[in-house]
Amino acid sequence: MVLVTIMLAAFLMMKFVERTGTELLAEARAADRVRLRREAYSALEVTLAMLADLRAADGALRSPAQGWGRPLDYADYRPENGVTVAIEIADESSKLSLPRADAATLQALLVQLGLAQAQAERISDALLVWTQPDYTPASVAADPGRYARAMLPHKPAQRPLRAWSELAAIDYARELFFDEHGRATKLEREFRAHVSLFSFDRINLNTAPPQVLAAAGLDPAQTGALQDRRRSSAPRRAVYFRSLDEAGAVFGASVTAGKFGTEVKAMGITVTVRDGRAEYRLYAAVAPPGGAVLAMEPDRPAAGAGPAATETDEIIKKLDYPFKVLEIREDVEAPAPLPASPID
Repeated sequence: MVLVTIMLAAFLMMKFVERTGTELLAEARAADRVRLRREAYSALEVTLAMLADLRAADGALRSPAQGWGRPLDYADYRPENGVTVAIEIADESSKLSLPRADAATLQALLVQLGLAQAQAERISDALLVWTQPDYTPASVAADPGRYARAMLPHKPAQRPLRAWSELAAIDYARELFFDEHGRATKLEREFRAHVSLFSFDRINLNTAPPQVLAAAGLDPAQTGALQDRRRSSAPRRAVYFRSLDEAGAVFGASVTAGKFGTEVKAMGITVTVRDGRAEYRLYAAVAPPGGAVLAMEPDRPAAGAGPAATETDEIIKKLDYPFKVLEIREDVEAPAPLPASPID
């Protein structure tokens, strides 16, 4: 009886220690998340303050050559002991604005990304059927009625994409953007890298990659001249366009056709905070005054309309906040690296 009692007590004690250890680990992770989250938002505010300073000094945000690369060093920001903070800033206006892109521009970009012309036409047709209520498909294969005949009948959204995950619901596009296991393909990741879900009217010539420039209408000679200009700039005297007049002197009058600009319309800021094995990632998309906006559904009021929007605008005006926050996501996953193999 004594031995049985001792064995039972030892077993119960072992289970108690195991459960207590698991609960302590969960509590520690929750505490780490709160602490790292606070650090991430602090670093984000410092970054926005740095961008506001640069914008005030130079009149506008135009290029990373203005000093975006090390925002925390610019402000002499020091995280708490043992914590490291990394900031990545990307110009969303270096991409095509999907809510404003037409079929020809989308097709040109997809061809630049490695698709055949027939595939590019079919994908652009499918995307526009899903995102635009009044779009007439150029091909019978993109007929909206196909969705009603699907295994799970549904209708095209006929509004701008709210998230990239919606691509998995678009007929034909999902076959090229995702593999048989539902994982994003190289084409999907490259498409996301060259297209923005935000609505803005001009692509930033100072930061746009060659694929976007070509899709938006620049010829190979103009695109090559811009790339040469960027490569020839000295690290401490990087050259960027301050106006379309400067760009027109290099590329000719055709660059002022209405698709291009020289200012940032929206920025994506990713903050990564680490402490040992604990990690927290924060993503925020912001726009300067007069910059990008969220793409609205056809039956919804535009940005700035309605009593709720008016109240928000008044709050921002009272705070004198330098940017409009378009999107915030917490604990975002790190982007997967692009594979070396070509697009199938």
